[in-house]
Amino acid sequence: METGFFLGRHYIMITLLICPIILLSSIAWGGDVDTASNHVEWIKSIVVQGNEKTKDYVILREMSAKIGDSLSQNALLQDQNRIYSLRLFNKVVVSSETDGDSATVYVDVSERWYWFPYPIVGFRFRDLNKFYYGAGFTHQNFRGQNEKLYLSFALGYDRWVSFRYQNPKLTQGDDIFLGCEGSYGRLPNLSVQSGAYEQYYYDTNISLGRRFGLYQTIIGTVGYDIQQVSDPSVGRTLSKSGRDAYAYVSFNYTYDSRNIAEYTTNGSFFAFGINKSGFGESQVNLATYGYDMRQFVPLNDDWSVGVRTFGNFTSGGLIPIYRHVYYGYNERLRGYFRDVQEGEDIMGGNLELRIAILKPRYLTVSFIQVPEFSVLRYGLYAGIFADGGKVWYRSQSFPGTDWRSGYGAGLHFLLPYSLVVRTEYALNNLGKGELFVDIEASF
Repeated sequence: METGFFLGRHYIMITLLICPIILLSSIAWGGDVDTASNHVEWIKSIVVQGNEKTKDYVILREMSAKIGDSLSQNALLQDQNRIYSLRLFNKVVVSSETDGDSATVYVDVSERWYWFPYPIVGFRFRDLNKFYYGAGFTHQNFRGQNEKLYLSFALGYDRWVSFRYQNPKLTQGDDIFLGCEGSYGRLPNLSVQSGAYEQYYYDTNISLGRRFGLYQTIIGTVGYDIQQVSDPSVGRTLSKSGRDAYAYVSFNYTYDSRNIAEYTTNGSFFAFGINKSGFGESQVNLATYGYDMRQFVPLNDDWSVGVRTFGNFTSGGLIPIYRHVYYGYNERLRGYFRDVQEGEDIMGGNLELRIAILKPRYLTVSFIQVPEFSVLRYGLYAGIFADGGKVWYRSQSFPGTDWRSGYGAGLHFLLPYSLVVRTEYALNNLGKGELFVDIEASF
C-alpha cells in the first residue's frame, strides 16, 4: 500500500512537470520540414471534390497548404486529419498530382448524413443505474457552413430540454464565431454527503469568439444561471430559499494541433478558462480557474504516447454543493472507476501508450444505397495506461490529501461516426482490480 501511494503521488508530480515542457517544446519546434529531395514543387491549385452540401471554404480553412506554397506530403496528411476532425465526412483523402515543378492538390470527401431525428438513450456518468431516454433533432451542417443546430429532451434519471446553435464562421471574411444556448433540466443530487434531493437548473448564454490561424481560439461567454433544489437545507444553495440566481462571465483560450480529436496519436492541446459567477445580484460570488494540457508524441508508425495534466480550482465566497467537483462522474480514475470522490478543487494526470493493431481504414458497404452510411471508418488500438489524481476542500491542505492512482491495459475500438469504445482492466494503488467498458477516448 505504501509503495502504491508513493508511485501514484510521484507519477502525478512528474506528469505535472514534464507535460508543460513537452507541450512548449512541441509548439516551439513545430513545423514541417521536407528534406527528402532538393526538387520542390509548388501548389498551383487546390480542387475540392465530393462536397455536394458543404461549402468549399469550410474545408479549405482547415488546410495549412495554400496556393503558392511548396508541396509537402506531411502537411497534406495533417490537413487530411484536420478535415476529418470536422466530423462532417465519412472519408477524406488529400492527394497531389505533379506537372513539372507545379502540383494540383485534390481533396476528395464523402459526406455524412447531416440532419436527422435521433433517439436518446444512455446511462448518466456511465452508471447502469442512471438510465435516461428521450429524443432530439440535429443538423450538423446547416446551410453547408458547418453550422450546428440541436434540439433535444430526455426523461428518466437525467431530465432536460435544450436548444443550441453554433456558427463557426459568421462571414467568409473573418474567423469570428457565435454560439447561443438555452436549457432546463432536473438531476438528482450528485453529492455523496448531503442526502437525496432534486437539483433544478435553468441556463441561457451567448458566446462570441475568434479563431487565430489553424490552432488557436479565444471565446467569451455571458450567461444567466438559476440553481434550485427541492429541499432547501443548509449548504445546498447559498440562498435560504433554495434558489440561487446569478449572472456569469467566462473567458477561454484553446490551442489545439491534435491530428484527430476523437482519438489522438500526435499533436498538442492546451485549454485555459476563467469563470466569474455573481456580481452582487445574489449571494453567489465565485471565481473558477481551470486548465487542461495534453501532448501526444508518435514513437514510430504504430506506437504513440500521450500525457495529460488538468486542474480546476475555485476561489471567492462560500461554495454551494452544486459547484462541487468530482472524480467518478465525468472525470474518472481508472482503478477507482466507479468510486465517487467529492471536493471543491481537483487535479489529475494521465499517461497512455497507444499501439495500433488495426490502423484506421475504410469499408465501403455496396448494398447500402445511402452514400452517407455506405462508407465506414474503423480501427483497433491497444492501450497501456496510468492515471492519478485527487480532490480536496479549501479547508484542507493540499499536501494533506492523498493521491489515488491506477494502471492497466485494454482495447480501444474506433467505430464509424467518430465513436470510440474502450474495454479496459485496471489495478489501483491498493492492489484492487476492476474491468469496465467506457465510451470515448480517455483523453
